[in-house]
Amino acid sequence: MRSRWIKLTQAALLSLGIATLLAACTDSGQTPAAQPPQAQDEDLDGGNAGQTLTVVPPVSTNTPAAETTKYQIQTRLTDFQMLNENGGLAWGVTRNALRLYYTQDQGATWSNISPSENVQFPSNPVYGQNIYFVDSMHGWIVREGMGGTDTIVLRTNNGGASWSLSSLSKTDKVAAVSFVSPEKGWILTTVDSTIGKQEKKLYITEDGGISWKLMESGDEAENTSAGEISKRGYATGMTFSDSHHGFLTAVEFGLPKLYVTTNGGKEWKSGPSFFDRSKFNACGNFNLGSPQFFGREAKSAWMSLACSSGETTKFSGFFTADGGKSWTLSTFGLNQQAGLNRNLAPAFLNEKEGWAIQGDVTYHTKNAGKTWEPLPESRVLQKILDEYPEINKLQMISRKLGWVLVENTDNKRSLLLQTVDGGVHWKVL
Repeated sequence: MRSRWIKLTQAALLSLGIATLLAACTDSGQTPAAQPPQAQDEDLDGGNAGQTLTVVPPVSTNTPAAETTKYQIQTRLTDFQMLNENGGLAWGVTRNALRLYYTQDQGATWSNISPSENVQFPSNPVYGQNIYFVDSMHGWIVREGMGGTDTIVLRTNNGGASWSLSSLSKTDKVAAVSFVSPEKGWILTTVDSTIGKQEKKLYITEDGGISWKLMESGDEAENTSAGEISKRGYATGMTFSDSHHGFLTAVEFGLPKLYVTTNGGKEWKSGPSFFDRSKFNACGNFNLGSPQFFGREAKSAWMSLACSSGETTKFSGFFTADGGKSWTLSTFGLNQQAGLNRNLAPAFLNEKEGWAIQGDVTYHTKNAGKTWEPLPESRVLQKILDEYPEINKLQMISRKLGWVLVENTDNKRSLLLQTVDGGVHWKVL
């Protein structure tokens, strides 16, 4: 009886703590990073074996290297993002708690930079939609509102050693997040209104996420204020290349559509004509990815276009060299994809060079996807894909270095692989 009373008391205190945390989601709210789990703990549902990470204290703790205590954990990862050739993020959600890790040595060791477990995540965050980092120190996590609570924005300016809280006034679906500096960024939220229409709201911060301002939204087709975001269609992504230029991708009446802003999101207009329906007569459904820019000048970029018919998908790409003023179609010389990995888009390093994985073969292109060369077979990749058949993400950060995340959903297991020779060989991190 005493044991049951203790459990009930603990549950009540936990609920009270979460309620207090959510109620206090203001620009002054602070939540420390979660303490690293002990070596014997497993961040895995059901105790399945998964990715093994060697964990060290966060670099911002200023602990001398000789005094750091390394230990290993096993965790299930659901996404990652490389920030530079040495640094990158990887994360997953375990028992509704976000487990976020950062490496500064190409995955040899990781720091646990997770926010407090009191901030619950009902689904797995996606980079560019719920998570964004401009560098190793400055990052943001957006968690949609639950049960009538506001949408929470967590921010860090010390590499995840601590996280601060702010909130948005709405609980709409978070569609995209984009930052161009440690101070300036945007969050796009959406809610479906009627068939074929979606209310889109854009929030902006100019103080690193301490406060957020709602920018007006509307529908140019209904004679509302010119320059407001159209309600037509469904947003598929949003990217800002600098403080002024932004791009919102959507699917309207089943077809890809691009909107652009040149004044930081205050006004939006239809982008340049780039899509010719006659070149995709065999397609039943389209999905347009948001632009991914290359280099600091943000002049060259590409957008992926998924063309689906029945149970297969074929990718093409649109490329720009003038900051998005014009786009050129490249019909990729790749086979149609089916099965678990039908929606895995290629990964491009610049406007010419990219990689793709089909089946258990890695392909490489040097001409914007017009032709693809199969790389030598990787026995490690072939063997791992037999056990982990789903490829969640592929990213190359240089001509040699890249990561790929594979998963076995049924067994709730994942592995993060690395290549250091441009996709010829792969190894488990």
